[in-house]
Amino acid sequence: MPLIRDIAQADYSVVEELLNSNDLGDGRFYDPEGLDVIVAELHGSVVGVAEFQIHCDFGHDEGREAHPGEQTFVLTMAVADTDRRSGVGRALLTEIARRAQEAGHTFLALAPQDGDDATSRQAFFQACGLTLYGSDKPGAAWGCPVSKILDADATNSRPLPHQTSPSH
Repeated sequence: MPLIRDIAQADYSVVEELLNSNDLGDGRFYDPEGLDVIVAELHGSVVGVAEFQIHCDFGHDEGREAHPGEQTFVLTMAVADTDRRSGVGRALLTEIARRAQEAGHTFLALAPQDGDDATSRQAFFQACGLTLYGSDKPGAAWGCPVSKILDADATNSRPLPHQTSPSH
């Protein structure tokens, strides 16, 4: 299992490359200002990243009918091609759900990025328990109760190693 930890400044260039290789970067120097960011490490190398907002009212701002109230919103997730299907993405999502629960939020939401890999992204999020809520249109929100993600992780009976502060 990967080590999940907060991003450190030393990770910025690796995260920038990881986002760009997944067509999720903007081509500029990586700066996570204003975001919550965690990374996944395997064998001492960063192989995954997730950007999120622990406190978000995305649904209300967008006028979504099925909006569940303040929630944690995942902005971006990326895993190195060589480490997909190894539990890295699920470990990142589980850590976000754990932090959301600690913050008192009961719902996790996201809008899967469009692009060439959109179908596999949606399949991944669906396999993790998230479902479409609201209307099915570009930028549609997906979400689920935080407990659903945490319960699925507990069912897998694999302890999730995590560290809440940078280790540099």
